Amino acid sequence: MKLTRAVLGGSAVSVTRLGAIQGTRHHGIQFGRVVDAVTDLGCDPNGNQDVSRKIESAFDGKTLVEFPAGTYHWQNSVSLRTDRIGIRGKDENVLFTFPAGYNEFFIDGTCDRALYENFDVDVRPVNTATGIRLASERGFHIENIEHIGRGTANSNDVTRCWQLRVNDPDKTGIIKNFVAKKGSAWAHYKNGDGRVGISVYGGEGTIKIIDCHLEEFGNNGIYASRSLSSVQVEGGIYRNNNVCSIRFSGKGSYVDGATIEVDPSKYSGPRTMEETDFKMVGIIVEQSNNDIGKSDASGAKVCNTDIIIRDNPTPGSAISVWTDGRTLDVLNTRIVYDNDGTPAVFREGTAAQRNDSTNMDSRWLRMERVQITGTAANGPTVLTEQADTSQIKNCYIEQTGNARQGLIFSDSRDTFVGNCVINVGANALSLESSGHSRNIRHSGPPLMKCFGTSPR
Repeated sequence: MKLTRAVLGGSAVSVTRLGAIQGTRHHGIQFGRVVDAVTDLGCDPNGNQDVSRKIESAFDGKTLVEFPAGTYHWQNSVSLRTDRIGIRGKDENVLFTFPAGYNEFFIDGTCDRALYENFDVDVRPVNTATGIRLASERGFHIENIEHIGRGTANSNDVTRCWQLRVNDPDKTGIIKNFVAKKGSAWAHYKNGDGRVGISVYGGEGTIKIIDCHLEEFGNNGIYASRSLSSVQVEGGIYRNNNVCSIRFSGKGSYVDGATIEVDPSKYSGPRTMEETDFKMVGIIVEQSNNDIGKSDASGAKVCNTDIIIRDNPTPGSAISVWTDGRTLDVLNTRIVYDNDGTPAVFREGTAAQRNDSTNMDSRWLRMERVQITGTAANGPTVLTEQADTSQIKNCYIEQTGNARQGLIFSDSRDTFVGNCVINVGANALSLESSGHSRNIRHSGPPLMKCFGTSPR
């Protein structure tokens, strides 16, 4: 991975030399000392000997381990329960390797704060998948890490790249510029235990996912639903991920400025296991309380985002609010949708509501300055079920396929559609008797107010 000079030099670093380096701070995380993996710990930089036990022995709750350029082989998993965890490459050419058949977290850590930065993870050996599990009390910083190779394993439970949590509701963890372009195989869901790119499980803090690039995961690119954490996705590319590219929850959570795509012409991985559990959606909002005992509050947002769904081999929408999802705002977003017979945007009803959901919660969908184009035929472009007070304003919808419908509000009261162009081959708009519409046109250029900058 190519690193910037600023990253190689560190961020806000101050050191005092008293024999060893002490008092080092990176990205706001303080370490009592820094050790060199080669000169201080005796790690082999040529990849011929196991480094895991030497690394494990260095962590005393205050130490940052830095790796000079080289290849470092991990034979075993390192399990840590400590105050600080820090692993950082000093150079852009730091590679961690693993034996063929390795399928576990190579670091499994519980800590107050953590830093992981500037290294690559090699999962090219056959039947190999690995990652890091990090349960932090007060946050973390992860930056400039790439998984190289396709992380597949002959197992019913494939290790995810990251499993993250921040417990303190007032603290934040950041993962930035993480890249995995061949995550696993796109249909390898494996009954919910296929490989995930970034998983957020538990916690109540904020997790920011900034400028990451995730492709071809069998069990979600980002899997961050059913959590009380605020998950904030800013920028990045998410392509050809099964179930969906970004799956998240409610209050404090958003997707802003991302590019999300389904395009088989850009996939070169295995075409196996496509018979079952294979459905690629762009974004899913889900708020079941199965994992956490209660559902988080409503408030999910998608803004300034491009979603392109071309020749999707599955009936997946661009955006889907599942039956137990609550409200969703979609702002300043462009969708290209070519899937016949499936809504580009789907707010599911409560017919399949699970016992852990509450029918009385607000369930509206609100779209403003959203453009939906593409060649999809048949069925509605936007379908909202049991979504009272939903609103669609200042939007442009043009679907060129035969018998394509526009907006359908089913069992949804007090809805409003205004100042929109809806250019489709069949019925443009279907409202309940309590719904209202104003200034609806059926042809013309996109409205001037379709795009702009919105606050997060």
